[in-house]
Amino acid sequence: MTDFDLHIHGKHSLGVSPDMEIPVISGEAKKKGLDLVGTGDILNPEWRKHVKDTLEHTETGFEYQDVKFVLTVEVEDEDRVHHLIIFPDFETVENVYKAFEEFSSDIDSEGRPRLDLDGEEIAKIAKENGCLIGPCHAFTPYTGIYGKKDSLKQCYGEQTSKLDFLELGLSADSKMASKISDHDDLVFLSNSDAHSPWPHRLGREFNRAKLTEGNFTGLNDLFNTEQGEVTLNVGLNPKEGKYHCSGCNSCHQKYTLRQAKDFNWKCQECSGKIKKGVKDRVKELADREPELENRYLKLPPLAKIIQYMVGHASPTTKTVERKYEKLVEDLGAEADILVDRNIGRIAEVDNDVAESIRKFREDIIVMVPGGGGNYGERIIPEDREHMQDIKERRNSEIQCRYKN
Repeated sequence: MTDFDLHIHGKHSLGVSPDMEIPVISGEAKKKGLDLVGTGDILNPEWRKHVKDTLEHTETGFEYQDVKFVLTVEVEDEDRVHHLIIFPDFETVENVYKAFEEFSSDIDSEGRPRLDLDGEEIAKIAKENGCLIGPCHAFTPYTGIYGKKDSLKQCYGEQTSKLDFLELGLSADSKMASKISDHDDLVFLSNSDAHSPWPHRLGREFNRAKLTEGNFTGLNDLFNTEQGEVTLNVGLNPKEGKYHCSGCNSCHQKYTLRQAKDFNWKCQECSGKIKKGVKDRVKELADREPELENRYLKLPPLAKIIQYMVGHASPTTKTVERKYEKLVEDLGAEADILVDRNIGRIAEVDNDVAESIRKFREDIIVMVPGGGGNYGERIIPEDREHMQDIKERRNSEIQCRYKN
């Protein structure tokens, strides 16, 4: 099995940590248990030089100290929809760079360039050059395809049938995406969109798959042949996403879809704009209720689990870092701890963390959904009976403020 994260950013993108360099990314990827990582931002000349000079080019691809890399970039089209492109080699990167250069004013300065092209034109150039392509964080209201379009075809036109994958994003999971039959031929990916290399960012969402090879060829086989299979998407509970529910961008008051429509998308609390949430957008687009095998494991990063357990405000406190390093040192990579390690074995190192991981694995968690730009909150109950009690009390306490 291969654990991989294909969507990250290098240090030249806006708002990205200066620590996002290949040696640091590789070292942190090892701790996470990521076997394959996207480089991100490969069209940026400075980042491309760093990547090319740093990675070892082997017969099977690119790697740095046993972590394999694949060349990737996120681009923004003229409608502000974001797309993830995966390249087979540096020669192809140069060819696509030349094709995009005249349509971008920031391709030399930004890691994620904006292109004066539509989704169909971008996909056509990518596919003509032998790349893999699909929409990034498809359901994100501001820069996801379904924040702007009502179907894949509205964005990609004649190139729709050539798409390789669909990235879910932090506010959606594979079950939600499967309610739209247009997605039947696409592989669902859960990637981190990491802007820093630290454990609560890099690989906060990742994929586990049977790959023929840990490189571009293996990904192409996964997306376009029957040689390979995504066995698990691991990521945040969609309710934790800050755009899961419809809500006011200013005061974060949440609304049902019916309420938002009745109020003409104007907040009754502060007169701000109500932003449609992912849950309601999927409801609008869904054309079925699929019977889908659950391949989405709702697990936050280990550092976040430790943070919740100790009650700290951040996953970067010394206490959290100390516990994290002890677990990884004694038990191995984070992905294995979260998904595979026997709870009893984890308990030998830290019983409280083991119990928290068990509750996340078994979904004994109460989520207060996010919306309007605010992340969701989680309550970790003592057991299932306590979880049900919390849910019942919350249902009685939290009434819709505005009745229809």
